[in-house]
Amino acid sequence: LQLGNPNKSSLEFNVSIQYYNDIDIIETHAKWACLILNHTWHFRTLLFDDRDDLSNCVSVNEGKNIKMSLSNINFQLFEFNSFHVIWKDNDNRTHKKPLNPYSITFKQGIQHVQHNLQMRNHFIDGRDEFILFKCKFDKCKPEISSKISKTNYADVLLHDIYKYLPHYPIIQVYWEIDYCFMVPYKRTIGIERNKLPKNVPFQDISLNQKTKFNPLLYECDIHKIKTIEDTINVKLTRNNDLQKLLHEVIKNDCLNDLISRPSAFHKKIKGQINYNEKDESGELVLNELILTILNELKILYHDDIHKKMGYPLQLWHICAILLYCGKSCNEKFNIIIGLIWIFI
Repeated sequence: LQLGNPNKSSLEFNVSIQYYNDIDIIETHAKWACLILNHTWHFRTLLFDDRDDLSNCVSVNEGKNIKMSLSNINFQLFEFNSFHVIWKDNDNRTHKKPLNPYSITFKQGIQHVQHNLQMRNHFIDGRDEFILFKCKFDKCKPEISSKISKTNYADVLLHDIYKYLPHYPIIQVYWEIDYCFMVPYKRTIGIERNKLPKNVPFQDISLNQKTKFNPLLYECDIHKIKTIEDTINVKLTRNNDLQKLLHEVIKNDCLNDLISRPSAFHKKIKGQINYNEKDESGELVLNELILTILNELKILYHDDIHKKMGYPLQLWHICAILLYCGKSCNEKFNIIIGLIWIFI
């Protein structure tokens, strides 16, 4: 894929990078971090930082290897956009945004950054409604006049702001931005119960009867618990983080937590799912007929509460919560605690 003009002496300002998120609830049961390059090329990754790396590729001037979620991809990178803005997120991670100073105003440039921040934070934890978004003009490099913040000045072209700088337009500028997000109220779940039933039908639950654990339920009323049928008959073939999580469970001798009933034939089952103790690249076969926990994950994924929240969890998030709260491996499987804290 040839990006930009191969003539190094030429100037180029028409590089466009647009972020968006795609939630595939039918085939992969996954949330994808996507970007559109030059209004034409669509890319998607399972991890938001992979998308960030791919986006930053257009503004670097050296070759390097980038570790993607499924493989090592070698990018031979050369700087081909002559003007770009640098900004940092709240985790102090540097981002680069190519902009055309001759056609993009300061206001439009800020809106580009704002949009990417919204898409990025929505993907991470569902927060995409701004509480705070403010450009700190005195902290920008070079410093921007505070007059730009006024309505009459916000539509000024980037060219008119930076044209006096040495080496313009082959420059990079830094914008200091303070921002904070929240989850929109429309995607939150109220846990208060205003209407309590007067007569609850009696249900005799045997002590030997094991009920299925649902980590997404927030009410304990037995009469309200409904069975969520999984109507999606799609096989999971590859999900690197989920494969690594299940691999760790099996490695810690907790295979019984992943299958429908305890079995003494662990060696045979491991062979059927291509288990290799030294596997680091996620080669475990996600066979739903054997690893029946996969069916539980899909049922929970389509839970009404998860849908209401906008499907914020990936399958491995749900798996980690289910294993920690509803399976016997929670006592010795310490990595799950780390995964839950990372998500929180």
